[in-house]
Amino acid sequence: MRQWRIIDKMGIDNWLKVVIIGGFFLNAIYTKGGLAKDRRDQLILVAAMAFTLLADTFILLLDMSAFGVLAFCVVQTLYNFRYTNKSRVMVQVFLAVITFAIASLAGAGVLIALGFAYAVSLLFSVTGAFMAYHKYSAPNNLMIVIGMVLFMMCDIFVAIYHTQTGLGYEARALVFRAIWIFYFPSQALLSSSARKAINHKDE
Repeated sequence: MRQWRIIDKMGIDNWLKVVIIGGFFLNAIYTKGGLAKDRRDQLILVAAMAFTLLADTFILLLDMSAFGVLAFCVVQTLYNFRYTNKSRVMVQVFLAVITFAIASLAGAGVLIALGFAYAVSLLFSVTGAFMAYHKYSAPNNLMIVIGMVLFMMCDIFVAIYHTQTGLGYEARALVFRAIWIFYFPSQALLSSSARKAINHKDE
C-alpha cells in the first residue's frame, strides 16, 4: 500500500515516462551479437542510454534535478565520444567545466550552472553527429543525425519551459508537450542506431 502511495505522489505519468525510457535502454542492449554493427559503438550507445535512464530517474522520480542534469552531461559526452574522438571529448569536457565555473562565479545556482555546461556538451554531441554522418551506413547515419537534432529540440523546449515563466497556461502546456514529442522519438532513433543494415555484407 505504501508503495502505491509513493507512486501516486510522484505521479503515474512520470513513472510511465521512465518505463518508456527503460524500454529504449533495453532496445539498445538487445542490439548485440550479429545485430550490432560495431561492438565498441554499441557499448558506448548502451552506456549513453543507461545514463539517460539514470538522468530521467533523478529528474522525474527522485526530484534531484542537479544530479539529473549532471547525468545528461555524461550522456552528451558519451555521444560526442561515439561520434568523434578522445581529443574532441577532452576539449568538450574542458569547456563545460570552465563554463560551469564561470557561471558559478557569476552567481548562478548549481542547477543553472550545470545547465550551461550541459548546453556546451550538447553542442559538441550534435555537431559531432553531423561530422560522423559518413562514418555510419544508412539508415544509422540518418537515425543518429535526426535523433540528435530531436534531442536538441527537446532541450530547447525544456529551457523555454523553465526560463519563460511569464508564458500563459496554454502556452506552457504546449511547450511541455513539445518536450516529449521531441524526446521520445529521439531516444527511439538513437537506441536503434547501432544495428547493422539488413543487407550488410558481413551478415
